[in-house]
Amino acid sequence: MQDGKKNIVDLKKEIKSLKDQLKSLKEENKRLRKLSITDELTGLHNWRYFHERLEHEVARNKRQNHPLSLIFLDVDSLKAFNDTYGHSGGNDVLRAIAKSISKSIRKEVDSAYRFGGDEFAIILPEVHSDQAVNIAKRIIANLSKADFKDISLSFGIAELNPEIDGETLIKHADEAMYLSKRETDKIHVYIETRDLRHET
Repeated sequence: MQDGKKNIVDLKKEIKSLKDQLKSLKEENKRLRKLSITDELTGLHNWRYFHERLEHEVARNKRQNHPLSLIFLDVDSLKAFNDTYGHSGGNDVLRAIAKSISKSIRKEVDSAYRFGGDEFAIILPEVHSDQAVNIAKRIIANLSKADFKDISLSFGIAELNPEIDGETLIKHADEAMYLSKRETDKIHVYIETRDLRHET
């Protein structure tokens, strides 16, 4: 009988140890997952995770017939800024932009990404393009508080519709951003007629 009790106690200890190991493995997997989808410099998500998340959001919003907007933004003249202030100064700008984006979007709903270099993307579920314009303006306003001279942003915005997929949405936002690069702190919205609306 004594041996039986000892065996039960030992078994309980072993089960607890296995549970603790499993918990540690889950926590480590969660940590590694976070590292794999995070941009080290800015703390935003990276471009690899962007494609995974966009595919999910496009499918969900099409299924529910809800709006979805995508913002692409690019830093103007970052190379010239780096030439003047060094790469550490340029990194400070990128971190400030990431902070400005994070302050301007909804936590746990919207998601922001650094593509590497000086390009960023923001996925905005339940948001129409005109609302996305207001978010872009907030980002500009928040960045202006950091007071980086000679730094401006160019935005391209596209809204999902039932006829297009995620790759087309990316193309539309990229086209709009390319046009906005011709001016300073301007926002362009892709229109389905293939015209582009200019927002000041």
